[in-house]
Amino acid sequence: MSEIDWAAEGFEGTKLSYLAMALGFFYDRHRAANDCLAAIEILAQELPRTHVPALVRLLDRARLPTWRIWAENSPFEFKDLLKARGYRWNGEENGKPRSWYFDVADAEKDAEISYLLREIYRYEADIRTVRVTAYDRFSSRV
Repeated sequence: MSEIDWAAEGFEGTKLSYLAMALGFFYDRHRAANDCLAAIEILAQELPRTHVPALVRLLDRARLPTWRIWAENSPFEFKDLLKARGYRWNGEENGKPRSWYFDVADAEKDAEISYLLREIYRYEADIRTVRVTAYDRFSSRV
């Protein structure tokens, strides 16, 4: 549900039941098979503003690599700035840094690194970046 810009298409929410209703159909919710069929029906629908099937928009987005940028050892006093910018905290012991991180499009990578160096670190820090593909975007590998 997060890979399609539903708001840009005129939708006010991203819940499966809301999208189904907004696209003109109802279904018996909270049954796995029914939820799957509803999702397939939604993906088959033409989006109202771009007039492109939702599945096409999903695949276009999925094929674009992104970058996970880690703000490791960032000064504590900048945590609110990072959070307001969209950074999320990884506090788990999962083999990844206990740090703030942010996912950006390929075209935004250099600008985000420049922002961190200029506004957060204020010195030539070594910024960890990880390329994220559709294969690992929603997995624990990143």
